[in-house]
Amino acid sequence: MNELLYERAEGDPLGVTYTFLDAFSGRRATRAQSLTNSELLLRARALAAQIQSVALRGDRVLVLNQPGLDYVVGVYACMLAGVVAVPAYPPEKTRLSRGVERVRAIMQDARPCCVLADGEAAEATQGAVTGHLEWINSAEWDTADAARHVLPDMSSDDIAVLQYTSGSTGRPKGVMLSHGNLLHNLRAGCDAYGIAGRMDGVFWLPPYHDMGLIGGLLMALYCGGRTRLLAPLSFIRDPLRWVQAMSDYGSFVSAAPDFAYDLCARAAAAVPEEVAELDLSNWHVAISGAEPVRADTVRRFAEAFAPAGFRQSAFRPSFGLAENTLLVTAPTEGVSLVALDAAELEQNRVVEATSGAVVRDVVGCGTSADPAQRVVIVDPQTRVRCPQGIVGEIWVNGPSTAGGYWGDAAESTATFGAMTDDGEGPFLRTGDLGFTREAELFVTGRLKDLIIIRGRNHYPQDLERTVEGAHPRSLRSGHCVAFSVDDGTEERLVLAVEAAAKSSEADRRSTAEAIRTRIGEQHDVAVSEIVFVPRGGIRRTSSGKLRRSAVRISYLAGEYPPEKRFPRPYMPPRDAVERAVADAWGRVLGIGAVGVHDRFFELGGDSLKAVQLLGHLQASDGYELTLEEVAEAKTVESVAEVIRRRETAVRPAAEEVRIDLG
Repeated sequence: MNELLYERAEGDPLGVTYTFLDAFSGRRATRAQSLTNSELLLRARALAAQIQSVALRGDRVLVLNQPGLDYVVGVYACMLAGVVAVPAYPPEKTRLSRGVERVRAIMQDARPCCVLADGEAAEATQGAVTGHLEWINSAEWDTADAARHVLPDMSSDDIAVLQYTSGSTGRPKGVMLSHGNLLHNLRAGCDAYGIAGRMDGVFWLPPYHDMGLIGGLLMALYCGGRTRLLAPLSFIRDPLRWVQAMSDYGSFVSAAPDFAYDLCARAAAAVPEEVAELDLSNWHVAISGAEPVRADTVRRFAEAFAPAGFRQSAFRPSFGLAENTLLVTAPTEGVSLVALDAAELEQNRVVEATSGAVVRDVVGCGTSADPAQRVVIVDPQTRVRCPQGIVGEIWVNGPSTAGGYWGDAAESTATFGAMTDDGEGPFLRTGDLGFTREAELFVTGRLKDLIIIRGRNHYPQDLERTVEGAHPRSLRSGHCVAFSVDDGTEERLVLAVEAAAKSSEADRRSTAEAIRTRIGEQHDVAVSEIVFVPRGGIRRTSSGKLRRSAVRISYLAGEYPPEKRFPRPYMPPRDAVERAVADAWGRVLGIGAVGVHDRFFELGGDSLKAVQLLGHLQASDGYELTLEEVAEAKTVESVAEVIRRRETAVRPAAEEVRIDLG
């Protein structure tokens, strides 16, 4: 990667690879920051020199900047310094974010000697971190520092990045990606998507996410292209900003999880006249990955934006994971779709649906993106290769496969050292289930208990631990199971909780309220349903391990009584501010009448919906709020009171200015 950085700077010094869109008026970007290739190299070398003054080759350096050009510079500076970049989620000072706990867990695992952080991230993190660490502000640099930089002699086997898989608040797993892994995967993606020389894209995915870092940032440098970046919050506030930017810049490629395309399709339905003014005819590669790709999403997005010139054939449903750097399979063109018999698929048999059968549409994710890579389907129990027509675990072997998990030899061997029954291997066990048809991979589900909602991984043990702490008097340790179910449009989180023997309805109501609030605050995800199961309803193995899949099967079979909701007494909004807040809640949460005492998380809110709420309040009523204020306020009444206090605080100042000017 270091050689590529120098090649771009020397071969095209005034060319611009990275632009950050950092201000918007409505949906259009009004301000953008760019770095020429020569400026990027200069800043990265200056920062690399600062890193080298406090770190040795191979040390870990945490990259904790907000999304933007400083983050880009920080990643390349780590590579130029010969250290291992550890991209991480910058925490926010809000109870809606559990970023501080996650950063602390990553620090305990990676043991970085240095942190690259802007002032906001440093302020939110430093108080929660113990031990001595060097903190460097990536935005503060001096041209003279670049002269002190010493370019290290790196090999393809040296670790370039520790990519921590998303979601866990327990012990996170850092995937060791070498410089060779990165280059192999970048070449595979460039070839598979046909973007060599045409890598002009718009990306909003976080740069600490594998698809955002490798597919959005590094791919642009590798292909000699250009990428425009949006902050993730800018997209969440108004998803159509993404497609608006694709239209404004005539961009060729972009990538996102399935839920993002779904959000855009829903938003487009409300403003068809605005969609018709877009021009997406140059969007030829729309990569969908990071979570299951839904046939309905593909169809609805294509239909919604067809008036703007978008073609369904532009979709590239793909399969990948951080343990394989990023990409495993990708289609060279179009979307493959098979309609399967759902009942047969539950038995791991691939049978075309016939008349009268319940149909499960499965989207193809293309063939192996790298000719040097093997993708095989294996029975996870017997380790025998599955014949055609049988679903098994997806195993991968190739030059993009990572070297294992940082500091965890046992887990590395179990995940990256799998051997088939006849001695083939080693393979990476992906934990995903699927089958192949004419070499194309079709992903059908998960083998492991991992829960994936909106592209984020949630480990059930983390959710269960949070549930147990939400209401300690009513909940016993080890008597809760978290799992997800597919309602046909998205994955939903369900919690099965073993109720206390003599719990009343009032007890269960207060317990459910506490669980929803704590899960929303700590994990940024909404709980779809909480079912209270009878004593012994939480299944276990003979050795005491939770049988989550068995509990999930019982739930789907209707063996547990559905959750009995206890709605709060409805009190209608009493003034214009409360009506505005209640209306915004209703639009974001997709519900009818919202009372002033209703609580955001209990109605199905999460961090994504909280950001959308801020966007609605600003666009419709001109009310400016922060995530922290929404998190602390919780109810319509409280949010309205925050708005009133703000207006009261601003009004005297405005009047004073008018007097002074007069």
